[in-house]
Amino acid sequence: MIRDTKQQWQPGQQVRVGFLSLTVRAVVATPGDGRPDAYLLSNAAGTQLYRFVPHHGVEKIDLEEARAMLDAAKAHAARTAAVALAKAQANARAALAIDALLAA
Repeated sequence: MIRDTKQQWQPGQQVRVGFLSLTVRAVVATPGDGRPDAYLLSNAAGTQLYRFVPHHGVEKIDLEEARAMLDAAKAHAARTAAVALAKAQANARAALAIDALLAA
């Protein structure tokens, strides 16, 4: 997430990227690929989509690329949530086992 700027990089906000004035449509976390978060942007008329990655630039994308970008982010979020849930369940089982051991 872009933090050190005067612009608000939240969905629905207008931002300037170079000479373009664009609207933030979505923020896509991109952990694990060594790059910052990606931003899905559109022009004022809503007829053109752009992908912006800080320090890597802005590029014009089509609807299929935007859909793939969002689907990949949702799939990654689901995998991360499943791993976190499995870890929490394992921790809960371990805590119950320790309590049972200490109670005996």
